[in-house]
Amino acid sequence: MNWTQLPIPVTIIYAGLAGTVLALIVATITHGWSLRVFFLLALRLAIGWHFLFEGLYKVQSHYLGPTETSKPFSSEPYFRTAPGPLGPILRQQFADPLAEIEAKVKAPKPLTAAQFSQLTLEQQAAECPPAVAALLDPLEAKAPDAVAAMKAAADKDIAAADTQEKKALQEIDAWEAAALAAADTDFQKKQIARQTAEARDEVRWKAKAARDAAQRKKEQYRDGRHLYLATKATYARWVYGVDRRDCALKAITGEVAMSAPERLRHLDWLREQVNAADEAAAAQLGNGYGTDVKRRAEWRADLITAELDLARDANAFIAELQKVLNNGQPVEATAGPSRGELLDRVTMWFLVGVGACLMAGFFTRLACLAAAGFLATTYLLHPPFPWYPLPPGTEGNPLFINKNVIEALALLTLACFPTGRWLGLDAIILRPFRRATPRAA
Repeated sequence: MNWTQLPIPVTIIYAGLAGTVLALIVATITHGWSLRVFFLLALRLAIGWHFLFEGLYKVQSHYLGPTETSKPFSSEPYFRTAPGPLGPILRQQFADPLAEIEAKVKAPKPLTAAQFSQLTLEQQAAECPPAVAALLDPLEAKAPDAVAAMKAAADKDIAAADTQEKKALQEIDAWEAAALAAADTDFQKKQIARQTAEARDEVRWKAKAARDAAQRKKEQYRDGRHLYLATKATYARWVYGVDRRDCALKAITGEVAMSAPERLRHLDWLREQVNAADEAAAAQLGNGYGTDVKRRAEWRADLITAELDLARDANAFIAELQKVLNNGQPVEATAGPSRGELLDRVTMWFLVGVGACLMAGFFTRLACLAAAGFLATTYLLHPPFPWYPLPPGTEGNPLFINKNVIEALALLTLACFPTGRWLGLDAIILRPFRRATPRAA
């Protein structure tokens, strides 16, 4: 965690930590140096610290935004791999990559790449997946402006190539005149003439190549209708395996050019590995040996990552094509935050709020129950049952009981004691509700 960029200044954090330790000592002294009071309060403060700074770390990731080494907190990867009973429910809060792949990546008809390449441009455009066509069709009206802008940009490139060629030739002429004036022999003059001729040929060749490229760009699309059809056909050619696009695959350095059918076959192969690993684990008691558990978790994580990557890459390709039709301007999504994004915001601020309540002793028993409920939810997402794969990054070998269960039991234990009145704001807030204790005679 980058302490200097926390929502709370680090000096305040250190001061709060020192004050908390001092308050713990004072509360223990006030209760007659009771070890029970000391350790129960220390347990509450430790759990509160854990929740508070776990939440602050997630808030900080959103505050900083995407960087080269990190990205904002998202619970989606955790839910994607959740095999427990709550997994399917919470996965519905996020976009389903399998549904995206089914609608946008799979070919509508059983045509081979060779058969598809024989179709006309109009026929290829008609084979664009309907879900993708629905995103491109509204931009057809803007295609004529995009073509006009492309032609204007090509004319500018041609004019720039002519200007650059003329300037370069003038510089060569000036250099040649100065060099010939300084030459003493015919041999030197012949050398200068040969060098300048080669330089002029190179300048003219580069200028011609630039003009030809601009001219091809200018003549690429006849009109807006042609651009619109070509855009849909471009996506369909990737879907039917005619064209490839660069993508990243695990264990391969750099990017690999793959078509949509090739990436779908890669997903099928990963599913076969996952199923084979699950079948092997089902034939034995428990999760198997450490290497088996790790291999199963890695295969499952690789499959989920590959599905997410394919859905993301398909949407990125669509966004590129929309940008082409929209005269080079990206098409902004008008929808608000998804349910998954809202869930992430609630989660990180819930952690901050519960942690702060436990630290401050504010409605302590309710905070303990809320935190225990949160931990129960995480347990039901990834229960450490022998027939379920362990989530990536799991420490040790938990069987039925993991750290979440232990921490939840500790919170429920704290809820049975008035620790908020021993040290916290509950001593002030709940004072009017306390029943008077009759004095002993």
